[in-house]
Amino acid sequence: MKKIIMLLALCMMCLFSFVVSAEENKAANPMNWEISMMPKPTEEEIEAARWSIVLENNMGVYAYDMDSLHFEEVKNGVVDKNIVNVFVKTVFTDKDLLKKMNKTYAEKLAKKEKVQYCEMLMQFNVASKTYGVKQMEVYGSKGTKLESKINNGELVPVPEKTFAEAMLEICTQAVKNTDDTVNNK
Repeated sequence: MKKIIMLLALCMMCLFSFVVSAEENKAANPMNWEISMMPKPTEEEIEAARWSIVLENNMGVYAYDMDSLHFEEVKNGVVDKNIVNVFVKTVFTDKDLLKKMNKTYAEKLAKKEKVQYCEMLMQFNVASKTYGVKQMEVYGSKGTKLESKINNGELVPVPEKTFAEAMLEICTQAVKNTDDTVNNK
């Protein structure tokens, strides 16, 4: 009889400790649950998914942030649909250029770090087929910001067969898609 009472007491203690443990987990955040067979993406995977490659050449790999395409606000919330801003990224691959840039930024680079990429905020005027770089930031392989420039936004003609021309086509398509959406409503 003593053994049955001890077994019953042991079972009750285990049951209560399980209930307390479940309540503590529930109290942390009851809405924080998910059912997924897929592992969560890493920060690097999320960052890589942000960029869409436009073209590659001997200088580097060029990509743009798909969610960053937006029209320039002129006044009081009115936008100019001919002027499109977009964030772009160049990952440098040219060895000679990288050597030169590593020398230029040698004082700012951390130990065993090298220049890796550049992010720019570019502006395109679709109507006049011009573009400019509004902002530029150069980064090292360990994420160190090596340089940051803000330009006056002067627009120049888009040269043929360049990354700028490919981006102008993407911006033109974005304007056209926006016009089509407005006209279909």
